[in-house]
Amino acid sequence: MVMEDYFKDLRHKIGHEEIIMPGVAGILFDDTRQKVLMEQRGDGEVGWSLVGGMQNLGESAPTSLIREFKEEAGIDVKITALIGVDTNFHHTFPSGDKAQIPMFLFEVEKTGGKLIADGDETLSLEFVPLAKQPKMYNQQHQLAIDQIRKEVPYGWYF
Repeated sequence: MVMEDYFKDLRHKIGHEEIIMPGVAGILFDDTRQKVLMEQRGDGEVGWSLVGGMQNLGESAPTSLIREFKEEAGIDVKITALIGVDTNFHHTFPSGDKAQIPMFLFEVEKTGGKLIADGDETLSLEFVPLAKQPKMYNQQHQLAIDQIRKEVPYGWYF
């Protein structure tokens, strides 16, 4: 798993203790708006996730998400909407690192590139029907998908 030097330096100093790591995730619908792009993760987590990751030092949340889509899925995207924000999710990674992850969830639109998994952070990519979703790797991503499935108006905050 790719980890920015900033987080590596923090981890070197504090070990596995919990830190705040801002996260981003994107909802990319297919043309029918009945399927959402999901990735099978390559970091040892079990299950699927939305395309996304951690916000790097010096980046905005939208810039981070655009970078993550390019790195993990090979495509260029533009942000079309802020769907919601989840600020109280706590996670323990397979490495034992602990983090509180405030996540910004955006809807995105593909603008270029070729959809291809990077083979490192992302093992495979698939447009998955919202009605038949795979097991999500954590409750935060499950909440995001549940909100989309229920067609809850944009702008949820937890």
